[in-house]
Amino acid sequence: MMGGSSGGMGFGMGWLWMLLILIGLGLLVYVAVRLARRGTPPSHVPDHPPTDRPSGVGTAESPRKILEERYARGEIDTDEFHARLRVIEDR
Repeated sequence: MMGGSSGGMGFGMGWLWMLLILIGLGLLVYVAVRLARRGTPPSHVPDHPPTDRPSGVGTAESPRKILEERYARGEIDTDEFHARLRVIEDR
């Protein structure tokens, strides 16, 4: 009774397998592109914030401000803060 037939599930379902393979390949390409672009920043976001003055040009208070920010973040302790502040003010 079985003979050489697979109960109608042979070539009649070939289009379904082809569709599943194409969908799978499409998903692989999508995932590969997403992973490749994951490490790169978006093109509309600048690497550095815009400034009104050229690089390297600052005010007299900028070293003090940087020192205060480092102290506020806990990167330096009180003794180091005061020692560096004296050096900045002596210039």
